[in-house]
Amino acid sequence: MKLRNTALFAIVSVILSLFIACSKEPSVQKYKVSKTTVPQADVMASAGAGSDAVTDTGLPFTWVTPSNWVEGKASSMRFASYDIPLSNGETGDFSLVQLGGGAGGTMANINRWRGQIGLGPAEPEELAQVAHLHNTVQGQQYLHITLINPNNPSSAIAAGIFEQPGFVLFAKLTATAAGLEEARLDFEAFCNSIAFKNL
Repeated sequence: MKLRNTALFAIVSVILSLFIACSKEPSVQKYKVSKTTVPQADVMASAGAGSDAVTDTGLPFTWVTPSNWVEGKASSMRFASYDIPLSNGETGDFSLVQLGGGAGGTMANINRWRGQIGLGPAEPEELAQVAHLHNTVQGQQYLHITLINPNNPSSAIAAGIFEQPGFVLFAKLTATAAGLEEARLDFEAFCNSIAFKNL
């Protein structure tokens, strides 16, 4: 059993190394994360009945928006913006941002988000505690991050990082820790629905 777990861990490490390599950031070459498999039917169903219309804004990718998300204001940075109503009266904030090149590197972005919720920088070895590989409907792997400050649960972040040739796509949800958990399946459904036109 120990040998099997070691082999699985090594395979996931290699896959993530290949995933990160397209960012062309030589300072970080390998991360260790676990792979989480979510049944596609369950994740897509969580977006809600009747919400299967694909959104195509002319960008190099499309997505499916959960039915209870409310369109917010886009900007020069946000290609999509949604308000997410939650049961406790809270509203989660979702943004979809595309940046050119490697966008500064995966760890740099994770540490920037950690700073936004009052956490200090993390080392690459700590990534396995907060990151998992997920698959889109096209079978493309992306990095799913969950960041919660146990000393300040009023602000937490879930993010999906999609590395493509020439750009990186960031899907980011900000809410309380409880709100993040409530919106988790819808957030994953959105991320898993992203389809790149060049594939």
